[in-house]
Amino acid sequence: MTITSTTMSSLAYQSIILLTAAALCAITLQLLSCKRDSIVIQRTQEEDVVAPSVLLRRRHLLDLNMGIELERKTYKLPFYMEQNLVNWDNLERSVETRDTPIFWHVLKSGGSAIKLMYATCYQITSASETGAWIEREQQEALARQQAEEAGSERRRLEGEDQVSPMEWVQKTIIEQWQVWDESAEEAPDNQQQLHVVVAEDGRKYVNVDVTTMEGIARASRLGFASSGLADVIFTPLLRESAELLLDGDNHNGRMFAVFRSPVDRIVSLFYYLQQATWEPTYNPEYASMTIDEYAHSPLCESNWMVRSLVNKMEGPLEPSDIAIAKEIIRQKCIVGLLSEMDETIRRFHSFFGFENDEALTCARQNFAAAGGSQSNSHKHPKLDPDGETWQAIESKNMLDIRLFEYAIELWHEQGGWLQNENML
Repeated sequence: MTITSTTMSSLAYQSIILLTAAALCAITLQLLSCKRDSIVIQRTQEEDVVAPSVLLRRRHLLDLNMGIELERKTYKLPFYMEQNLVNWDNLERSVETRDTPIFWHVLKSGGSAIKLMYATCYQITSASETGAWIEREQQEALARQQAEEAGSERRRLEGEDQVSPMEWVQKTIIEQWQVWDESAEEAPDNQQQLHVVVAEDGRKYVNVDVTTMEGIARASRLGFASSGLADVIFTPLLRESAELLLDGDNHNGRMFAVFRSPVDRIVSLFYYLQQATWEPTYNPEYASMTIDEYAHSPLCESNWMVRSLVNKMEGPLEPSDIAIAKEIIRQKCIVGLLSEMDETIRRFHSFFGFENDEALTCARQNFAAAGGSQSNSHKHPKLDPDGETWQAIESKNMLDIRLFEYAIELWHEQGGWLQNENML
């Protein structure tokens, strides 16, 4: 083969290119090596002055935050939760402002005890369903009194009894309630007023029911957010309450909740609802069912916590739903655990700025222990975790179980944060 001068020039040119590329690669590798050595040296110097436990915690939190940041790029919080609920660790807005604590009441997780604790030990004004009940009871008592007085006057004037006194009183009460019900339905919202009602034992509540959608909507129309009447809100409907009971400007909320093992909670709720005819969620079918029949029936709860947070009470759930639910808890919620009720009460007391030490003592003595004198616990048969009934309930609530496990992780992390901020 004959090699021409043109061919030699081409080969030389290609050789120069290859040599140049090799040199650039070598320089790049050297620079990366130097940067790596610099990072190692910096990390070593940091480890020399910072306790290993602190470093491990920092790295763990960094890993967690990086993971959540990746999720946050894909999953956004519901608008009103993002807008109207303050991030739990946001200290730029003091917890002593009008940011109202809002308790997400997951039934049979200790919420009734927390609600009664604040009303009796701390003696602060609450918004739940109780205020509406008390107001109705007071109106009924007033109706009975008025009926009795009217009956006595009628009998005095007529000089004889046309009907028995009890029959006349009952008839008058029914008539009076019909008048009140009709006037309440016809009266526009601007003729109704929010106010504080006081129970016979001194507990104070706003005259609303924020445990139902209708009650929340009514409270919103009456100007609940700007009224400033409630020191704390208790509701199972967190999304609806965040949207309608808070305004995102001067009246934000700070979420807190108590979590319990989902299977234990559902079993407890089933036995409770077999007898709790007064509850809105009461179903007479429960009374004749066994727990095994309930577990295998369509009535059994299915991931209520996740569904409630993402507003998807029916239909299949997706991986994004548990991601959003976790992110809501991570950003917004002061986490409590039913299994750690004494420590939970201490954290809530410290975080929300309740400086009344006597109230804390009252709370811990009466509400900290499971089955305490003021708890809403009730005895019922226990399930075998290895049994078929337990597994049936568990299989229907796998996402709630994952959320509960995540809440436990956050519980430990928040405990460290509170200690670092000298809040415990």
